[in-house]
Amino acid sequence: MDPDFGIMHLVEPGQLKASNFITIFLSSDYNKKTYCHCVYSCCTENDCAKHDDFDIISSTTNNLQYDACFHKSPDCENQKSVIDLIWTKRLLENPRLFNATKFRIHHVANCDMEKDKINMYLGVTDYKEFIGSNWAPNAKEIQGKGIELHNNSQAFLSDALGVGASVLTTDNRLILLKRSDHCGEAPGLWDVPGGHAEPMKIVGDKNLEEIDVSSMDSSAVLHEVFDSIIREIVDEVNIPLDQLGEAFYMGTHRNKQSAGRPSLAFVVKCSLSSEEVQALYKQGSQQEAEETTNILLPSLEEVAVMAKEKNNLWNNLAPSAKGNLTIFCLVYLGLCREFLGSELFQTFGPPQIAK
Repeated sequence: MDPDFGIMHLVEPGQLKASNFITIFLSSDYNKKTYCHCVYSCCTENDCAKHDDFDIISSTTNNLQYDACFHKSPDCENQKSVIDLIWTKRLLENPRLFNATKFRIHHVANCDMEKDKINMYLGVTDYKEFIGSNWAPNAKEIQGKGIELHNNSQAFLSDALGVGASVLTTDNRLILLKRSDHCGEAPGLWDVPGGHAEPMKIVGDKNLEEIDVSSMDSSAVLHEVFDSIIREIVDEVNIPLDQLGEAFYMGTHRNKQSAGRPSLAFVVKCSLSSEEVQALYKQGSQQEAEETTNILLPSLEEVAVMAKEKNNLWNNLAPSAKGNLTIFCLVYLGLCREFLGSELFQTFGPPQIAK
């Protein structure tokens, strides 16, 4: 079993799904749950001392006092306080981070009534909630509480939904980008183009507490989910919009390094060669040029070998890239799981929809 990722959902090999095969269900029931009895209090003073991300007991940084009392208050504000605490420390370490609302995926499943359709169940969260829960130093204990109280390890985690794409050039190569050292996640590692679908594209620049996800138009959310990955490719790689084809859904994977954070895996064909893509990227005029530092375009054969042999490049991939490329090999290339040589599926919470 790969220590970096697990597969949550997969379409049948060769059965790529356009947006018209996806149905979105929206509800506040699919938001992160709040627990009022010290879910976050299991992070003790000793725990804090053990973690680089939480070595803040009785210390002052930039006139900001951190105190262990945030872990001991047995009320609903405790969870929010600890999330605020972790977020503040991460901002001090990386001022480039900023908070924004995100979609939260609760579950993805094949439709019972129409086997070729897929249902996605979404709530909302934000990036601060994601950093403060999925990246909390005691995230495993939080997952344990989710299993204990809801039979779902992800119940108390943000699980901000990511999107990523295997972008295929005309000469059958895929695009990998090296993440900048200042990125909030997986700095310095190679990744596929990707990012997040943004609720603000639908409801405007609102805080998380102001958004009623059940009042959002599900068709608009579906459009944003599929549009977001195209937008990320344009903004990160500098490929013109008219040179990109339609996005097709392949599956959903989870990042074990961030407590099971989910990402949707797409494939997008590009009408440019790898040489043309590289030239456009090197111009450096793309909107998010500062987020990556280099580009690599391995052939499909190299990708298949990398996924099977777990070579040096594979070991330098972000977990999101490992998940995306593995799904690409299974669904698009049609490689069997035995060829890839690992147990790929990991259970994160129950398959049923929470009531």
